[in-house]
Amino acid sequence: MKFRFFFLNFCKNFILAFLFVLPIYNVYFFEILILSPLPLWINTLCALLSIYIFLTIPKKDRFFFGFCVGLLCFYWIGYSFKYFGFSYMIPIIALVVACIYMMILSVALWSENIIYRGGALLFLGLIHPFGFDWFIVDSFFAYSYFRVEKIFFALIALGVGILIFIQRKKTNFILLFVSLVCVLISLDYSLFMQEGKMQLPFKIKLIETNFSQDQKWLQEHAKTNADEVMKKVQEAIGSYEEIIVLPETTFPFVLSESIYYDELLKLSNKAMIVVGALRKEKGKYYNATYAFHKEQVQIFDKVVLAPFGEKIPLPDFLAKPLAKVFLGENVIEFSESKKFGSFFFENAEVRSVICYEGTSEIAYQNSPKYLLVISNNAWFPFTIEPAIQKNLMKYYARKYNKVVMQSSNGSPSFILFP
Repeated sequence: MKFRFFFLNFCKNFILAFLFVLPIYNVYFFEILILSPLPLWINTLCALLSIYIFLTIPKKDRFFFGFCVGLLCFYWIGYSFKYFGFSYMIPIIALVVACIYMMILSVALWSENIIYRGGALLFLGLIHPFGFDWFIVDSFFAYSYFRVEKIFFALIALGVGILIFIQRKKTNFILLFVSLVCVLISLDYSLFMQEGKMQLPFKIKLIETNFSQDQKWLQEHAKTNADEVMKKVQEAIGSYEEIIVLPETTFPFVLSESIYYDELLKLSNKAMIVVGALRKEKGKYYNATYAFHKEQVQIFDKVVLAPFGEKIPLPDFLAKPLAKVFLGENVIEFSESKKFGSFFFENAEVRSVICYEGTSEIAYQNSPKYLLVISNNAWFPFTIEPAIQKNLMKYYARKYNKVVMQSSNGSPSFILFP
C-alpha cells in the first residue's frame, strides 16, 4: 500500500513537473523536431500555466516536484561521458543533477504563502549551480506574447498570484481588474504591429553538419569530414552568399597548422568564411572562431567555457584529478579568453560567440546588434539540449533586442530575431 501511494504521488508530480517545463518541450517539438515556428499562443498559455503550478503546488510535494523538474530539464547532462568510456555515469549524473534541483526547488516551495512563492520565483533565475545558468523560468516566456524583462515577469507573476488569491478567497472585482491590468501591461504589443519579415543587412549561409561526436574527433575521419565541409563552402560560394558560417570545431585540430588554412584564405576573396577550430599559442589550446575575409583572418577565442565540458568549476586540487580520471591524460585542456571579439562586414558589426556562450547573459550585454553563434550539439543527440539552448537564445535576443544567428553540428541552424 505504501509503495502504491509513493508511486502514484511520484507520477502526479512528474505530470505537474512536465506541465511546468512544457514551454521548453514545446520548443523541442516544434522548432527542433518539426522545424516549424512555435505558435506563440500555445507557449503563452503554457508559460502562464507554469507560473500557476509553481505558485499553487502543495509544499508536501516540493521534493518530488523539484526532482522531476531537474530530471526533465537536465537528464542529458551526463551524455558526454559515454564518449570517454563512462556510459554508466549517465544515469548517476542525471540523478545527482535532479537532486540538486530538488533541493533548490524545495527551498523555493518551502512555504505556500503566495508572496513567498512569488519572491522565490523571481529569485530562481539567479541560482546557478557550478556556474550552470540554464534554469531560468523567465525564459519560459521567450516564445510568447509577453515581454521578457524581469519587471514584466514580476507583473505576470503578480497577475497570476492575484487570480489565485481570488480563487482561494472570493471574487473581488477590484483585484480582478488589477490582475487584468498587470497582464495587459506585460504584453509585447510590437509583436502585433510588425509589418513584413525582418531582414539581415547581408546574405548569410549557416551551414549545418551532422558529424557524430564519437567519430568527429577521430584522426582517421578528420580529412574526410574536412573535405566534405570544404565542398559545402564551395557550394555556398556558388550561390553567391556573402558570409558562410561553419559550426564549432568543424576542424577539430589547430587550423593554422593544416592545409585548409591557406585554402580558406584563398576562398575568402569570394566570400567571408567563419569557421570553428582549435588554436594553439604558447602551449595553450583555445576553442576559437576563425573569420577569413579577403585573405585576412581574425581569430576570436572562447570566453565562457562550459562547466565540466571544457572547465571543471572546482578548485584545482579537485578539478585536475577528476579531469584525469574521467577525461584521460591526453584530453585537451582549454584556456579562456578575457573578452569577446567582433568582426565587421560592410557596416555591420557582428560579435563572435561559441556554443555555451550563446546562452550566457554576459555575451549579450554591451554587444553589437548581431551575434553569430557556432555550436556543436552532437554531444547530446536526440535530447532537449538544443531546445533549451535555443529558448535561452531567443530569451536574450528579445531581452537585449539582438539578432542571433547560429550554425550548428548535430542540431538545426537558425536565425532568431528579437
